[in-house]
Amino acid sequence: VCSAVGVFPLALQYGFENVTKFLEGAWSIDHHFQHTSFERNLPVLLGLLSVWNVSFLDRPARAILPYCQALQKLAPHIQQVSMESNGKGVSIEGISLPYQTGEIDFGEPGTNGQHSFYQLIHQGRVIPCDFIGIIKSQQSVYLKG
Repeated sequence: VCSAVGVFPLALQYGFENVTKFLEGAWSIDHHFQHTSFERNLPVLLGLLSVWNVSFLDRPARAILPYCQALQKLAPHIQQVSMESNGKGVSIEGISLPYQTGEIDFGEPGTNGQHSFYQLIHQGRVIPCDFIGIIKSQQSVYLKG
């Protein structure tokens, strides 16, 4: 998304100012990753948590649960990026690996998933969940009364 091929359509759709903010956010997390100790490094901690859940707790799946309809494509995007990259069952030499190499990612915004797989999670299936809350909604709802 951060290449010219990805940024150009985003700029046409959302405007250059918004794309600049997006790129600044990407730069910020890259900088954090490169300059923060592992103990406080969010990408490192999330990666280690994934390895822990899959390899040591035998939890092969992760639910990605954004509570914002605007993030409805986040879980499918993470599925594609993470599962394609981490889902290899063989080493670089072509040898089958004796352990799992990635997790099964799935999810929906809270309002969509709550009547399907949320029920499975609530009623006994242990699935690690990433709940993603929003501080400021793009479309706030105000109720009179």
